Amino acid sequence: MADVFISYASEDRNRVRPLAEALQERGFNVWWDRSLAAGQDYTAIIEKELKVAKAVVVVWTQSSAASTFVRDEAGRARDEGRLVPVMLDPVQLPLGFGAFQAEDFTRWNGGANAPQMQLLVEVLNAKLSGRDVNSSEIERRRRRLGTRIRIVSVLTVIALIAGIAWVVNDFVRPDPPPTDLRAELLRLLAEGQLTPEQAIQLAEILESGALGEAQSARVDGAAPAPGASSESPSTMATSDGVVSEAAFDATASEAYRAAFTALAAHPDAQVRLAVAQMSQAGTRDAAMQTLWAYANAHPDDPLRDEIYLLCGSVGEANGNPLGQQALEQASNLTPRDPSVWRMLSRSYNRANRSAEAAAAAQVSEGVEAQNAGDTVAAEAQLQQALPQLTSPELRAPVAAELGTIAEQRGDFSAASARYSQAYTAREQVAQQSPNSAAADVIQADAQQLVRALDRSGRTREACERLRQAQQEHDVAAPDQELLDRCQRQFRTQLRNDVRLAPQLQRRAIEVQPQRTTPAPTP
Repeated sequence: MADVFISYASEDRNRVRPLAEALQERGFNVWWDRSLAAGQDYTAIIEKELKVAKAVVVVWTQSSAASTFVRDEAGRARDEGRLVPVMLDPVQLPLGFGAFQAEDFTRWNGGANAPQMQLLVEVLNAKLSGRDVNSSEIERRRRRLGTRIRIVSVLTVIALIAGIAWVVNDFVRPDPPPTDLRAELLRLLAEGQLTPEQAIQLAEILESGALGEAQSARVDGAAPAPGASSESPSTMATSDGVVSEAAFDATASEAYRAAFTALAAHPDAQVRLAVAQMSQAGTRDAAMQTLWAYANAHPDDPLRDEIYLLCGSVGEANGNPLGQQALEQASNLTPRDPSVWRMLSRSYNRANRSAEAAAAAQVSEGVEAQNAGDTVAAEAQLQQALPQLTSPELRAPVAAELGTIAEQRGDFSAASARYSQAYTAREQVAQQSPNSAAADVIQADAQQLVRALDRSGRTREACERLRQAQQEHDVAAPDQELLDRCQRQFRTQLRNDVRLAPQLQRRAIEVQPQRTTPAPTP
């Protein structure tokens, strides 16, 4: 059991990882990873970890502020005096939390010894030792460290300018000058020694080369151009209902930085090298091919989705057709990431596929509503978008999400119909492209279908579908109880292999259907 529980929205996982690692580096026992081992009772594990933690760090972002799960966890921590709020985005906190001072991490550089971390460590140490937090002392230190944060920010900008001024063409340059920040960071990247804060710095330096100077100027400019929108990427759309260029620019920038930071710590040196080479026009296409080939050859790599996200953002920004293909792969691995669908909308619009562009934009709005807990709005958006998606590779994840929404409200008959749609679509993809990410999700679709059939009272049919899925796609049983009933009650010939699909492990916390006793099957 951990002393510190981190509560966050699932779509912020890559942003939260540096915070969790920094706390662990400072010696805290942290529980934050919602990817649990197969066979565990996910809700029970999370409930137990939340209950026993002495401090609950709630990470407030645009996504988490709208998440019913995060608000529920934060509410429990607040009521029990264990709440330690941290703000990654400048958001308005949900009702009931405004009176609690959140540590401002909006300008955090990712370092374990950064000024913001010192304040957080002090508060956590107080919570863990059972003593009251000295509010006046913390506020005094907050003001003092606030000055340091501003100074460090200024020095960082100066260092970045100095580093960019020393731009070199080689990936690694022997014995770089001390002021050549870019070359030094690239050397550390090649050696696999970048810290999270250094990865963030390097991503900022290389972004303009990867996404284009014009885009970087639009995203990072000090003041918006006349008439420019101040809306968030999720609300900036053209009159045709597709994602605007401004929304794409902002989304691609955010996706690039998140994926780059994650992949900078990849254990394979060729991946790290290709990630850096994406910023140079002369090596970009070859680097993208390297990452594409690696991702297809390593379906079990936990950072595979980040590889596709990086290729998608950079490829689409530079007009490389592989960018669209990478985004389509990512839509199957991370279907609830609205940034993937927003970038796909722009990609289809650029390819004169206007109906699919509008549908992808609708899906982005739908999954945002789903992430915020508004399943009614999410279902409406996804239902409207689904008929316009002609590719089975895109129909499958949308149908599966509709199945999840139906399952959440306890309508297992509707859920099984949607999961069946998703399963059939992914079978089509698997026949055409065995290495596709969609083919890798077949096990999750089959298991969701089997469980929904079982919970709708169609256990005999569920057992038969599981038998077929085992024969055709090597699918394991989703749980031991169902496997036992299939073998004992219906004499179904099944392998004694129980293993929940990784995609379902990651999303166990998000889907908590009411367990009902299946009706007797004739």
